[in-house]
Amino acid sequence: MNPEMQQAWSAIRERVKQQVTGRTLYRALDALQLVTIEGEIVVLGLPHEEYQLAGHLNAPTVRKWLEQFIEEAYAFRPQLVIIEGATLQDWHIYQRKQEEMRRLSEQGVRKREAETRTYTNWESVYEQVGRRFAETPGRSLAANRARYLHEMIELVRDALQRIPVETEADERQLNRVIERIANNADAPAAIVAWLILHAPTSRQP
Repeated sequence: MNPEMQQAWSAIRERVKQQVTGRTLYRALDALQLVTIEGEIVVLGLPHEEYQLAGHLNAPTVRKWLEQFIEEAYAFRPQLVIIEGATLQDWHIYQRKQEEMRRLSEQGVRKREAETRTYTNWESVYEQVGRRFAETPGRSLAANRARYLHEMIELVRDALQRIPVETEADERQLNRVIERIANNADAPAAIVAWLILHAPTSRQP
């Protein structure tokens, strides 16, 4: 790393310390090192033994001062990344992990899209509702059940665009799906039905 850049970083760190308070935060800032600058990405790193302090540095106010003083020193608006470790090797490990997370996320999206395309009747939706719940981690936690409920509301709304509800038998099948979601989410079936059929959608402005 260019010595002038390192010197500028030391000055930035001291300027940030003048804007904030807290012994633990000062310790975190003292440990924070400039790893590399790639284009407008400024990579800062905490040594592994100090990484538990990262939460203090990611506080919005602290990040605001870091970004402001970096911009003033280096004359560009930075995209700030704080990693565990303080070497280029640590940065490359971080990049590989991020790429793997993106790959898994895209893979999951493609899988869900493929599953959605297979919905040909309410029985397949019913089975998917059960499968998604079985795949939900930490199902005993209310927050995770709420996320499951949100996903299932969108799933059933999408299914309603493709699968007609024209007969009494169709109504019963839809109701069966709703009751399964309600049972899984530990929510009243009538509320789940209202959310699916009448609540404003998350896609609406």
